[in-house]
Amino acid sequence: MRTNNKSTFCSRAISGTFITIALLSLSAKRSWAFPKGQHHLFMKGPWELVVQIGMEGQSMSFPITVSDENNQEKLDRVLPVMGTPLKIRLRQYLPDLKWKTTAVEHKSGGIVAKLTITGENLKQDVWLSSNDPARQSITSSIGGVALKRIHDPNTVEKLLRELIDANAVGILSVWPDDSNTPLDYVVKPGETLAVPKTKYKLSFLDYLSHYSIDAKTKKVINRTDKRPNPAVKVRVDDGEKNYEQWLWSKFPSSPHKKLQVPLRMKFTDFNLSGTDGKYILVVAQGSEPRILFIKDAKMHAKKTMLGESYPFANKQYSFTIDKVFEHALIKTDWANNSEKLLRPAVVATVEHDDTVQEAVLELNKPFHHKTRFGTVVLLYRRQTGPSERTN
Repeated sequence: MRTNNKSTFCSRAISGTFITIALLSLSAKRSWAFPKGQHHLFMKGPWELVVQIGMEGQSMSFPITVSDENNQEKLDRVLPVMGTPLKIRLRQYLPDLKWKTTAVEHKSGGIVAKLTITGENLKQDVWLSSNDPARQSITSSIGGVALKRIHDPNTVEKLLRELIDANAVGILSVWPDDSNTPLDYVVKPGETLAVPKTKYKLSFLDYLSHYSIDAKTKKVINRTDKRPNPAVKVRVDDGEKNYEQWLWSKFPSSPHKKLQVPLRMKFTDFNLSGTDGKYILVVAQGSEPRILFIKDAKMHAKKTMLGESYPFANKQYSFTIDKVFEHALIKTDWANNSEKLLRPAVVATVEHDDTVQEAVLELNKPFHHKTRFGTVVLLYRRQTGPSERTN
């Protein structure tokens, strides 16, 4: 019953950017929201599944019927998508879809943290993972939390002491030629350091919170003081030649580079920019998690305590760290929550070319499936009248 991760993230709005927490609380109190009975009418059948192949391809609609809209039901129906090798198999009807997220142990997994966001009319679980770029941070207008990993647990205390320095902006991870494990260094613009047991010296030449290229001059500029695209400029000296390169925190390397540096490097931004309500959860395999935050305009670091409340800039909202898992992956499964028509969905599979992909079709939410002959869009919706339907 595992869902496709990419489609799940798109439909559940937990990917790279987080919910606007204050907006969620307000929406629960909107006076113009549908009355309960009226909202129920908009979910009732008759239903249909609309299948659209490509932007200009023909659309087909198929009726979806169940014996009781309030009860889950096994389905075993294959829809004939004429003119294609596709098979769409309806598997199960759910009157009240619920997503269940857990952390599962996996040898190639990263560090996973389960948080709970609480506030006025709000309680929401959030999962962060060091191995999944889409789940490494949550942000909102009143703060956020980022999960960042240090590779060597024995260096955590030393690195944190350096990171709270006002001049520190992040960590540079360097992979020496003969090692699969990187060395982590705190980045302070203007400083130079030697990489142990190598001929290389690293100089941190510049840091930009918003790396950008001026359209007219083609020069690198700092667009704003905010941090949508932080980057550091590094010089590598091997004793004979110098190599310079910009490294972006959110991307593996800069597309504007002109020289290939001799070392593999990665920059991770740790700059909180003096903003209250923002936190960095620092993790390392086999080490107790720490948290970085701003207080009285200074960076502070301390060990985390499970269940301790950390406030956002709006003190009505806060988060707790419920549990931290090592060597784990985040798994999201579907389930039926109740025998009531509250959040109807149909579980189906899309089959072609010896591949089978599960599709959880929520009412009025399009599901996109890529094939060699174009993108197929599936839409589960209330049935339209003959005059409204296009085929």
